Amino acid sequence: MIRRTILFAHQAAELYGSDRVLLNLVQEIARLPGYDLIVALPEDGPLRAELKQCGVEVHILPLAKVRRDMLSVRGLLALPFTMLGAVRAIDRVLNGRRVDLVYSNTLAILAPALWAKIRRVPHLWHVHEIVLAPAPARRGYPWLLRGLADRVVCNSTLTRKWLVSEQPSIASKASVIWNGLGPCPPRDESAVEQLRERLGLQPADRLVALVGRINRLKGQSLLLQAAEILWKKGFRNVCYLMVGSPPPGQEDYLVRLQSAVELSPAAAAIRLLDFMPNVWAVWDACDLAVVPSTEPESFGMVAIEAMAAGRPVIAAAHGGILDIVEPGITGLLVKPKDEGALADAMERLLGDTELCVKMGQAGQARQAQLFSLDSQVDATVRCMNELIAKRDWI
Repeated sequence: MIRRTILFAHQAAELYGSDRVLLNLVQEIARLPGYDLIVALPEDGPLRAELKQCGVEVHILPLAKVRRDMLSVRGLLALPFTMLGAVRAIDRVLNGRRVDLVYSNTLAILAPALWAKIRRVPHLWHVHEIVLAPAPARRGYPWLLRGLADRVVCNSTLTRKWLVSEQPSIASKASVIWNGLGPCPPRDESAVEQLRERLGLQPADRLVALVGRINRLKGQSLLLQAAEILWKKGFRNVCYLMVGSPPPGQEDYLVRLQSAVELSPAAAAIRLLDFMPNVWAVWDACDLAVVPSTEPESFGMVAIEAMAAGRPVIAAAHGGILDIVEPGITGLLVKPKDEGALADAMERLLGDTELCVKMGQAGQARQAQLFSLDSQVDATVRCMNELIAKRDWI
């Protein structure tokens, strides 16, 4: 059997959305016959440990990760040297080994794309972002994809729409492959009880969960404002749980959120928990999930996780979430950045347990049908093999 070597490159080593997408893909492809996988990460972290646990070769390398300081005059002047150093680092790790495909996961790393171009290796770029600002980035990323990607995999129809609107020539090589999940783990009653006890909940209390990075776009502040509206209406048996941690170097978002909670009239109903590697206890313990992103996100892994656990989803009506939530069937879509609309949607579902259950069941079926890991892996492997076969033929 001919063996194929795939070099995966990713922009972080954590276990949030795009990190888990990479982990799930690599774990599943590693089980298939005929593939040798190498993963390059720019830093150490829990993702590296998970990858090594499934027997995958992992290296910490400079990958020219996109940072704010790159846009400065000094950063732009240093970029060619940064890219050249990263290309040489990849060469040293590979040490002459043949690579059949480079798989760049997210737009936040640049060196693997350049390495693939220089070494004439097929390059698949998996885009997890919708970049609308600043304008140079909005226009620049699609331009890079046009020149440095042989195939572009978009995680939603909205992601593809953005790219094609900026670079129409990308249309012929850009396809949509939705992120997927493997089988949902069995409900752990003891973990659910422990979490509810930790939150100080009574048996009749309802739980609303927002899981995601503490940052400017996930909507934690918006949920706080909506909780205050419901608190003033007399809702006293609802707890609003926000799970997540800020990105490194952006801890000020968490500090501001904590301060806002302390000053809030609904402070007694708000709970903040750090990032949890195993988030299923949250989905099993909650009554509904909210995804109130203040800016369009390209997908919404937390939404399909909540759906897999049978929970209805309330989400801001923009970005890739439009591919996921079927309004009125699996959850509700609300006007972005509108705390009143979010409060109204939560009030509607919290007041109708039967509707919550019905929507949760419909969401569970939709996730299994459209957002399964098997379907994502099958589509991705077909795309990879097409690129490899084209190179072999040439």
